[in-house]
Amino acid sequence: MTTENPLIASRFKLDVQGITGGHFTSCSGFANTSEVITHQAVGDEGAPMNQKLPGGLTWSEITLERGLTGDMSLWVWRQLVIDGLVNDARRDGSIVMLDTQSVEIARWNFTQGWPSAWNGPDVGADNQAVAIESITIAHEGLERAL
Repeated sequence: MTTENPLIASRFKLDVQGITGGHFTSCSGFANTSEVITHQAVGDEGAPMNQKLPGGLTWSEITLERGLTGDMSLWVWRQLVIDGLVNDARRDGSIVMLDTQSVEIARWNFTQGWPSAWNGPDVGADNQAVAIESITIAHEGLERAL
C-alpha cells in the first residue's frame, strides 16, 4: 500500500490562451454541484417511494488573488467583457498548483472561461500591505487533469 502526503496549496499559476497570468497566492472555486430532484415512484410491492436523481450541473466561479504588478493582461482580458466582446474573451485555460520549487503538482482545466469580475487593491496612505488584485472566472466546466 502506498500513501501520499497531502498537497500544499500555496502557489498557483493561471495558464490561459494568450494571457500571461502570473503567479497567484490564493485560488478558490474548485467546486461543482448537481441539483437534487426528488422523483415520486411506486416500488415493486406498490408502495410509494422517493428517488433522488441528479438534475442540472453548475460550476462555481474561480477566483484568484495576487500582488498587483505592472502586468496588464488580466485587465485587458476583463476589458473585452466590459466592451461587450464576451465571445472574444472566452478562453480555455488551466489553474496550475506549484510546489515550493515551482514544479507543477496539480492542474485543473476549465472550458470557455471569461473574467466575470476584477477587483483592484484597497489603497490608503497608511496602508503598508501588498496591493492585491483578484480576477473571477466564469466557465462552463472544470476537470482535474493532474
